[in-house]
Amino acid sequence: MINANPTLASKQAGFTLIEILVVMVLLGLLSGVAVFTLGSGKQQRELANESQRLHALLRVASEEAILSNSEIGFSIDEDGYEFLEYDDEKFTWSPSTIELLKGRQFPEWVVIEFRRNAEDLKILGKEQDELKKPDMMLLSSGEVTPFTVTLQVNQNPDSQFVITSDGLEEIKLVVPGKEDE
Repeated sequence: MINANPTLASKQAGFTLIEILVVMVLLGLLSGVAVFTLGSGKQQRELANESQRLHALLRVASEEAILSNSEIGFSIDEDGYEFLEYDDEKFTWSPSTIELLKGRQFPEWVVIEFRRNAEDLKILGKEQDELKKPDMMLLSSGEVTPFTVTLQVNQNPDSQFVITSDGLEEIKLVVPGKEDE
């Protein structure tokens, strides 16, 4: 059978420009949502890795202080952290010579809060401003300055990892969603 109206047949075959544009906009929105969702998951995984690394390093530093019978300090700010060694002869702190305890930087999207529970604690060292002093100490006796470090993704309090010690017990890591354990 032959179609008598050739213009009707050409209108029904294919998609209009509007239909193609609508589909392209929908695909763009869906891919944008997927990229945003995967991106925030990546930051959460990186934060978990960074928190676990810091927790492990603090525990290693605590054990190193005991084994080497030396005092190790820990200094932290919004950019990163470093471990310091105390020199008994010069009464000063200097960056750690132990390769594992070298300074590290935080990713720029990480928000850090550091609290020392014993605010009246006297940090060892000379009273000169230009000399480095730690924010907390890991002592050769096994004691640790009571502290709490909170790490989270920018503007997301549900992603908080907490590293804490009361000074006598081991240094603990509290993972988001597992605070009751």
